[in-house]
Order: sequence, then structure tokens, then C-alpha cells
Amino acid sequence: MKIKEAIEIISDSTSTVLAKESNGFLHMYHRDFKVNANWFLEMPIDVTNWDYICSDWDCLLDIEPRDLARVMDVIQRLLDTPINERFPEKKYVLSAMRCVEGPVPVKQYVDAMNISTNNVEFHFGFANEKANAMEFTQEDLDSLSGFFPKDAIDAMKEPAEDKND
Repeated sequence: MKIKEAIEIISDSTSTVLAKESNGFLHMYHRDFKVNANWFLEMPIDVTNWDYICSDWDCLLDIEPRDLARVMDVIQRLLDTPINERFPEKKYVLSAMRCVEGPVPVKQYVDAMNISTNNVEFHFGFANEKANAMEFTQEDLDSLSGFFPKDAIDAMKEPAEDKND
């Protein structure tokens, strides 16, 4: 289970519990309490057992039993998930400044690639159109190092999170 998924399950709109991640911890609060001050459960996001999870049962007032059961179930599922699988893998897109029509360079994103034994072709979308850009993991980009210098790929890559900007 991913951290983001756990937060969504715990913080379901019908729940009396709100979960937040900050500074390497997952905190559980009563939905109406002031966040950052009154957590009833604190879990470092990189632990593998209950020994490192802190509780403050004084802040458990008015938590519905079914919501507390959901929190405990989700935390156990997180603990059962290997640490490296709790976080989404970062995605990247590739871009280049190109002079397509005239001397003015425009930023274009790679939206397709053809790779053969002795040739690699990047296909670029329309200028500044990131929405249709092809996504790569770091592992995908590392595998391209057989065709391109790593510095060239690093110069072209940017995070895909803000793809719809």
C-alpha cells in the first residue's frame, strides 16, 4: 500500500479521522481538532513494526470505533508493505529546445520514440504541449544510457507531476 492511498482511505469523507503526512511521519487526528497539535497516532513512514508508532490516547475523544478500526487496519497494511513500495515511483518527461519553424527555439516534449539496433528517433509533440508527453521512470531513463550520454538525458528530463501545466 502506498502512503497516499493510506491517507485517502483513512481520511474518507465519512470518517471522523483525518490523516496527514509531514516531515517523514503519518499523523492521525480527529477531523475537527487542530491539525499538527492533537494527533492520536504518529507513525514514521519508514517503520516496519508497531514498536515505533506513538500514541496519545487523550486525543482519541469522539473517534468512532469503526474509524479507529480502519486506521489500525490501514497501518497494519502499511507495515506489511515493503518500505520502497510505499512511495510512488517518480515519473519524468523529456524535452528539448528546438528550432522548428525559423530561428526562434521552442520547447517540445518527446511524445514517442523509435529504437532499433543502430538508430534512435525522438518524436516531438507540439510546442509547449506537455500533456501528451511520454512518461519515463528513472530506470527507463537509465536504460537509454546505452544510446545517449547520461548528461544529455539528465539535461532533457523534468518531473512529470506538473504535466498539465
